[in-house]
Amino acid sequence: MVEAVDPPTVDTPVETKHPEAKKPIIEERIEVPPMESPDSDGYETDLEIEEEKTNYDTTGREIYVNQCKSLNIIPVSYFLRHMQSSEIQMSHHGLGSNGTKAIALALVNNTTVLKLNLSDNALEAEGAQHIANMLRENIFITTMDLSENKLGTAGAKCLGDMMHINVNLREVYLSGNSFTDKDIEHFAEVMKEFRLTHFDLSRNSIGEKGGLLLGPAIAANESLEYLNLSWNNIRRKGAIAVANGLKNNVMLKHMDLSWNGFGDEGAVAVSEALKNNTIIQWLNVSHNRITSEGVKFIARSFEANEGIKYFNIAHNPIGSPGACQLLESVGKNSSSVIETLDISNVRVDEELWSALKTSKQTLPEMKVIHQPYMEGRKKPNPIASLKEWLSHNKHFELVEVFKRFDEEESMEVSKEVLMDAFQQAHLPFDKANMELLIDQLEEGGKEVVNYSSLMETDQMKWLDDCLARYNANNPDS
Repeated sequence: MVEAVDPPTVDTPVETKHPEAKKPIIEERIEVPPMESPDSDGYETDLEIEEEKTNYDTTGREIYVNQCKSLNIIPVSYFLRHMQSSEIQMSHHGLGSNGTKAIALALVNNTTVLKLNLSDNALEAEGAQHIANMLRENIFITTMDLSENKLGTAGAKCLGDMMHINVNLREVYLSGNSFTDKDIEHFAEVMKEFRLTHFDLSRNSIGEKGGLLLGPAIAANESLEYLNLSWNNIRRKGAIAVANGLKNNVMLKHMDLSWNGFGDEGAVAVSEALKNNTIIQWLNVSHNRITSEGVKFIARSFEANEGIKYFNIAHNPIGSPGACQLLESVGKNSSSVIETLDISNVRVDEELWSALKTSKQTLPEMKVIHQPYMEGRKKPNPIASLKEWLSHNKHFELVEVFKRFDEEESMEVSKEVLMDAFQQAHLPFDKANMELLIDQLEEGGKEVVNYSSLMETDQMKWLDDCLARYNANNPDS
């Protein structure tokens, strides 16, 4: 008598609906493995298994296998092995909507999984709907990561609707899902009433209007401890609204506002928040176009703040005077608990070096992240180094690098994309000098490099023009 066995499995379902999804990593074909106990560290798979007959399947194993048969996809062996674990880590598996549907249906009645990570799986809106339907029923999952899944507007709506119903989720990570201002409407109201402790909306397309929606929600929320809004476009009134939300929030301890373009208007609002909020401990406002004028207000707030332990204002054009003001203000505050101050892009001149030595005596426990003091040494000049390298690599054309990574043909490339482009081009710089090079090429805090003039002139002359503009805008650099 031949014993029946479950269908063959690999570690990734075959999904044809999303050709753009990352190519799945295919494992060896194996029989459906027995579930691994929560305490087991092994990944062995018995090739011959006995069918377990139970009155009630609290893991959803049988449902999953049957759904995979119905959808004509191969079960994911990792999922089968870990259905009794408290955490499922399945990022980069190329699940697509069908693979997600099978997992979601299996988890409806699962009572062991508490954390679910399906980031970067090409879920899109359809996959998000499957997860939302499951979380309307499942009351055990408390952490959900659906980052980098192109969920878009429809995905935002179904998740927002679900979050009005599910009151057990505590941590939700939705970075990189192309959410816009309109989509934030689905989350802002939820934030006012929801019991989230961690919320990540970074790397989306939230702008000024989205900031205006988020501000009151942040102020009203009484549970959030971690909020990440970095890599968006929250500016002007939106930036002020978000900072005002922080001012009135009574729970947030960790907030990332980097790469938004707050500017000096936003800096003033941030300073008011720091004067009133003694709960926030970790704050990142790097890459926000805050100048030496804006940092004056932030510096004054540090004279009284008794909560901040980590503060990052790197890659803002505050210059040596702005950094000195920050150090002086922190030194005046005998109740300061600051442990780390990041001013890493500010060139350390004689004045700043003196202020750093003084702060070391006043606050010996504080770590200041800064550039090395260049006394008696030539200041680094990445553009000059690049010109020297180009003179020995005459075949290399900068304009071709820009054109290759300018997908919209706008004659502009963001600083983030350009960093990747230059690294792929194997330019001879470490990360710090690569960032300084891009700062030198950037045009006045726009967070993009415009190369239109490079199309019309010699690349060596273009580099000279960029350096001259940078030196004019940063006289102390």
